[in-house]
Amino acid sequence: MTLLSKLIKGAPPGTDAQPDQVTSSYTVFGQMIDLAHANDRVEAERYLDDLNQIYQPFLASRVIPVAGICLDIGADAGWFAIPFAAAFPKWHVICLEADPSAFDLLRQNVSQAGLDNITCINAALHPDAPPLDLPARDKAGTDISDDLLASLTQTETAVFQRLLSLGSRLAPAPSNNVPKDHAVSRPALPLSALRAIAPDLIKLDAPGCEAAIGQALQTEPVGFVVGRLHANVPSVMFTPAKDAVPREHYLVHGEHALRRDYEDNFDSRVSRLDIVVAMYNAKTFIQECVDSLLADGCPDIRVIVVDDGSTDGSAEFVRDLYGDNDRVKLVQKANGGCASARNFGRYHSDVTHIAFVDADDRVDPDLFSALLEAARYTGAYVVEGGFKTFTVDDQGADVFEPSYEAKYYTQPGHHYLGDYDYDWVDGTQIMIGQPTIWRRVHRRDFLDRKDIWFPEHVRAFDDQMFQLLVGQYATAIAHVHGIHYHYRQHPAQDIKQGDERHFYSFNMFRNIFLRALDEGWNDILPTVGSLINTMHWSYSGLRDDLKPVYAEAAAEFLVTVQKTFGDVLDADHINRTGIQGLDALVQHKLASMENTPISHGMMRLESWRWQPEFIRMMQSLDQKTHP
Repeated sequence: MTLLSKLIKGAPPGTDAQPDQVTSSYTVFGQMIDLAHANDRVEAERYLDDLNQIYQPFLASRVIPVAGICLDIGADAGWFAIPFAAAFPKWHVICLEADPSAFDLLRQNVSQAGLDNITCINAALHPDAPPLDLPARDKAGTDISDDLLASLTQTETAVFQRLLSLGSRLAPAPSNNVPKDHAVSRPALPLSALRAIAPDLIKLDAPGCEAAIGQALQTEPVGFVVGRLHANVPSVMFTPAKDAVPREHYLVHGEHALRRDYEDNFDSRVSRLDIVVAMYNAKTFIQECVDSLLADGCPDIRVIVVDDGSTDGSAEFVRDLYGDNDRVKLVQKANGGCASARNFGRYHSDVTHIAFVDADDRVDPDLFSALLEAARYTGAYVVEGGFKTFTVDDQGADVFEPSYEAKYYTQPGHHYLGDYDYDWVDGTQIMIGQPTIWRRVHRRDFLDRKDIWFPEHVRAFDDQMFQLLVGQYATAIAHVHGIHYHYRQHPAQDIKQGDERHFYSFNMFRNIFLRALDEGWNDILPTVGSLINTMHWSYSGLRDDLKPVYAEAAAEFLVTVQKTFGDVLDADHINRTGIQGLDALVQHKLASMENTPISHGMMRLESWRWQPEFIRMMQSLDQKTHP
C-alpha cells in the first residue's frame, strides 16, 4: 500500500481545510482514496499499516454477505469506512467517532467521496454511559430507521481520557480517576447500542472498551469482528455463547492476534477446550484430578472423563460427584486400553482445542486456562506448560521434584502475553524428549488434518507415537513458563513395570518410519534420536531375563533402519542405548546383509522379537520347559 501525502498550506478553493490537515492518497479494497486527516504522520502510517496488515487480508480471505451492516467503532477520519463503503456499496456503514476534530474530517471525507451508504455518529461506546431507549433495527434490510438514528444521536456525555500517544483516540474512564488535563466529556452510547444496531461486521478500534464490547457481543449474532486490541483482553471476553451465530474474529494485539476463523471448522466446533481424562480403576485419584482441572473456573474449559470399563466403581463415583456440573461430562466404554479411551473422548468432543490428562495426575489451577489463552492468541498448533513429578510420603505430604527440562527454563520467556511469558520450541525437541502429551493443548484441526491419533493396537506407551507425530508436524510449539502439570509417581505405573510391554516401542517406531517413507519426510534424524533414547530408557528398566532378547530385537531394528534409510546410524547412536553387546550384534547382522541393497521395503519386514505377545509366549514356553 502506498501513502502519498502533502501538507495543505492554505485552504484550497471550495474547502475548509486548515494548515494542520493533510490529504493522503492510498489504495485498499481495490479503491483509490483521497482522505483528509490530522497532520500526524505517525498516526497516518499506523492506520495504513492496519489497513494493509489487518483489514485487507481479513476481508480478502473471508466470504462476507453481499449486503449487511458494518459498525466502524473508532472511525477517526474514515480510513476504513470510506474504502469499505466504496468497495461494498450494498453495505451500510455506521461510523462512531467521539473526537470532534476527527468527526468533522470524517463527515468532510464522506461528502467528498459522494457516498450515501455511510452514517456518521458523533459518539463513542462507554460502559458507564446512561441507558437509552433504543428501538431495534429491522434485520430484514440494511437501513437504519429514523427513530433509531435519532436515538443514537441524542446521547448524553460521559468522561473519557485522552490517549496522547494514540492521536485522537479516547478511552472510557471514571471521572474520579483521570487527571483533569486529560479528562474530556464526550457524547457516549451505552453498550446496548450494539444490540439495537445489530451489525453483521464490526471494525474495532476502541482502547479501554474492548473487554466490555466483547462481553456485550457474546450473545449477539455478529458474524465478523476485526480490529486492534490496545490491551491484553482475556479471550473468553470475545468467545461467543455456545448457541450464538458462528463468528470469525481477528483482533491484533502487539505480536499476537486473537483469532477464530475458517481453519477451526467453526461451523461444527465450539471455541472451547475439552480435557479428556482416560480413567480405568482410578477411584482413588480421579476427584483430585478433576477438581484441579476445574479449579480456576474458566467457563471455556470442559472435562470429559472416559471410563474405560472400570471395575472399582470409578464411573459411579464421578457421576455422583459431578452429575450436576455442566463442565464435566462422563462417557463410558468397554475396556480397550488408554489409547482407545483417549480417542473415544476425542470423538465425543465438539470443540476447537483438546488436551489429554491421566486420571492419577493433577495440574496447577491455571495451567489449562493459560495454555488456551496462548493457543488463541498465537494460533499455535500446540501449546505446552512445564511439568514436575511428585510422590506422597508416609505422612501424606506431597514431595515435588523438578523435571529433567527445568534447567532449560530458568529465565523468563522472550514473549509476553498478559500475565504469562513463553518461548517458541522446535518440534524436534519434543520428538527426542520424554513423552509428556498430558501437559499440552492441541488444535483439533491440526490433529485432524495430520491424522494424528493414539494407536489402539497397543496397550501401553501409546502416547509416544502421538507425541512423535505432533513434534514432526507442529514445527514450533509455544512453551509457557511458570505453570506446571503434576506427574504422579507410584509403583503401579506402566513405565515402572519392566515387562515385555517395552517391546511395543519397536512396533510403534516401525509405524512411524513407514509413515515417514510414505510421506517423504525430509529429515529422519529426530525420529532416530527418539528411537535411541527410547532404547536406552527401556533397556535400563527391563527385567534382567528380558534384556538378552531385547538386545537382539534392538539390533534387528537398528539394522533394518540402516538398510532402509542408508547411513543414518553411527557408533555414538549405538553407545547411547546403553545396551550391552549391541555394537557386536549390529555389526554381525550388517555383515550378514552386506550384499543386501538399501531398500525402503526393508521396513515392511517383521520380526517376532518386536511383538510383546510373542515375547510373552516365548517366556511362557521357556518356563514350562525349564520350571
